Amino acid sequence: MKQIKFLVLGILFLVAGFLLGLGFRDQSTTSQSGQSVQTERPASIMIDTGAELLGFSELALAEGDTVWSVLERTAAAREELSVSSTDYGDLGILIERINSYENGADKKYWQYWVNNEYAEVAADAYAVRPGDVIMWKFTSSLFKNYE
Repeated sequence: MKQIKFLVLGILFLVAGFLLGLGFRDQSTTSQSGQSVQTERPASIMIDTGAELLGFSELALAEGDTVWSVLERTAAAREELSVSSTDYGDLGILIERINSYENGADKKYWQYWVNNEYAEVAADAYAVRPGDVIMWKFTSSLFKNYE
């Protein structure tokens, strides 16, 4: 009986170590010329309307991209996504509508999280990094963590 417990624990440690190792692997590859080329993980956007969940992954990032610029570029490239906004100058850009879900309807408003952290700045002020997951949610509540 003890041997089975040790065997199961050993297998669990091996699997956990393998999964942890995947998270820490080198993000660079070597080109045919022998030079190291940095490969970056693309960003993703998820949009939760309360009635449906839309997902857009493998979004390439450009220098200086913000949550707003990634959303705007994604909407321009995809028929199933439309966005309208208002630019309040120094205060930033406010997302007014995504698809048919408009701010104020049923006392709900668009809010966003990046990597499950609530963003407390305008979408055009939040710099996006490779691998970021941006979640837009149409909600009447303020959540510190996306639920």
